[in-house]
Amino acid sequence: MINLSNPRTEATIEDWPSGRKRVTARFYVETKPKFGQRMARVTTGKPKTTTYYQRIVLCDGDDGKTYLLALCSIGIVRMLATMKYTDYFYPENEEFEQYRQLLLTEEERQAA
Repeated sequence: MINLSNPRTEATIEDWPSGRKRVTARFYVETKPKFGQRMARVTTGKPKTTTYYQRIVLCDGDDGKTYLLALCSIGIVRMLATMKYTDYFYPENEEFEQYRQLLLTEEERQAA
């Protein structure tokens, strides 16, 4: 199991691999009321975006990698911040509740 921490909706990561060079990558969440949220990553050109989810955050993994964690209608999606290699977690999975807590806002965590 990959433990995730430090959920956030925007970040700037130095030394991000882009082809044969290292660049600065900027991640941020775009929100549209009808569609939901999606994560955008900008390195050297046009932003690359995910599909829309109910909620999405950027997290740090205990394996040294950066992940996106998103809530959708059927469960939770975990993918590398490269926007590849997607895993799905459903309410019956042991990781589901831990990941769901990371998707809560600070106000929702305090209210629980």
